[in-house]
Amino acid sequence: MVSMDKALVLLTLEPGMGTEVLERLTKIDGVVEAHFLYGPYDAYVIIEGENTTVLHDIIIENIRQIEGINTTMTCFVAD
Repeated sequence: MVSMDKALVLLTLEPGMGTEVLERLTKIDGVVEAHFLYGPYDAYVIIEGENTTVLHDIIIENIRQIEGINTTMTCFVAD
């Protein structure tokens, strides 16, 4: 089994855009989970890729391009 790098991406969203944003997120290759949150962040996604470069590309070229996402904070999984 090939080991994949993972990251947790925390999101703040535009009001009223949550459902649409989560639907778009779940269609991105590499996104394995997407859920709403209560607290300082509105949602999170867990992404997987072959290496950190692939994760970077998923975040920059896909996630951050979705209308309705204000900010992202990426936490790379350490174990």
